[in-house]
Amino acid sequence: MKKAEKSRKRLQPDQRRSQLVECAIKATAENGIARVTHSHVAAISGVSIPTVHAYFRTRSDLVDIVLKEVDEHLTTITDACFLSGTSVYERLFRLALRFGQDARDRADLILVWLDWSTGVRSPVWDRYLFRLDKLHRSVEAVLHEDLGKTLSAQDISIRAKLYVGGGHTLALMQFAGATDEEITRTSEDLARQALLKGRSHR
Repeated sequence: MKKAEKSRKRLQPDQRRSQLVECAIKATAENGIARVTHSHVAAISGVSIPTVHAYFRTRSDLVDIVLKEVDEHLTTITDACFLSGTSVYERLFRLALRFGQDARDRADLILVWLDWSTGVRSPVWDRYLFRLDKLHRSVEAVLHEDLGKTLSAQDISIRAKLYVGGGHTLALMQFAGATDEEITRTSEDLARQALLKGRSHR
């Protein structure tokens, strides 16, 4: 125990905070946004509960940093897939694929995102809607490049919402054990459907 204590003390405050943020994400994925506590984070990180409180004073602070990490991750992958010179189809395909792949590679973050999406009566619901609106608007902007001359803004908005809903489905498919081929083909179909294209488009 003393050796473990010494190992923990060697971490600088910013390193400790980064460690605790990762543990907080894992604890939230395991216990849910509505139930995660400082004790869950302490158990995963191997530090005392007061130490966790020193970095995240209240449970609201703890939840806030976890949701911020999810928000930033979604922004990062959306920007990475959309801010490029590739075709509209390719950008939509790449983001859809990330939704499925990240459910494998960044499972804890995606689990929190899915849990967040179900909290209709929770205190963080308005924040989720704001996050969702940002994602919808990003997809709408890309769709507009291809469909802006043929569809109304309302129709493009609807297609963006269906596409993002498909992203949730891809994540669920990954957690249900879908193969890489199934994730890829579903991502292709999701991008095609958003653009009203047939299978020959790619």
